[in-house]
Amino acid sequence: MNQATWSVVLSFGASGVKLLVQDDGDDVLKAMLPGNVGHPRALVTVLEGLALWSGSRVCAAAFVDEPGAGCFDRVFFGSGPAGPESPLIEFDVQAPRPCRRRYRRLSGVGDFRQLRLLEGGR
Repeated sequence: MNQATWSVVLSFGASGVKLLVQDDGDDVLKAMLPGNVGHPRALVTVLEGLALWSGSRVCAAAFVDEPGAGCFDRVFFGSGPAGPESPLIEFDVQAPRPCRRRYRRLSGVGDFRQLRLLEGGR
C-alpha cells in the first residue's frame, strides 16, 4: 500500500469552514462546510477519515479570522471543553508563510485563493 502524506488546511470564517487537502502541493480535495455542525467531533472525524484513506497521519493547519472565531469554537468545541485530539491528526494553528511554486489545482467548489495564501501561497 502506497502511503500518502496529506496536508489539510482549514479556514474558519463567518460563512463556515473551507477545507483544502493537498498531497505534495497538488490538490486532492476541496470542500466548503457549513459552520453549524451536528456533533462536536464531526470535523475531527472527517480528518480522521482522510488519515485512514491516505494511510498515514494528516497534518491539519487551521487559520481563524476574527469573524470565524465563533465558527471555530462551534466546530471544534461544541458545548463542551474537549478539543480536537486524535492520534491520526497532527493539528496546528500557524501564521501564513510566503511561497511562489505552482501546483496542480482542482477546479470547481469555489474560490480557494485566500486559503492558499494562508497556507503559504501554494
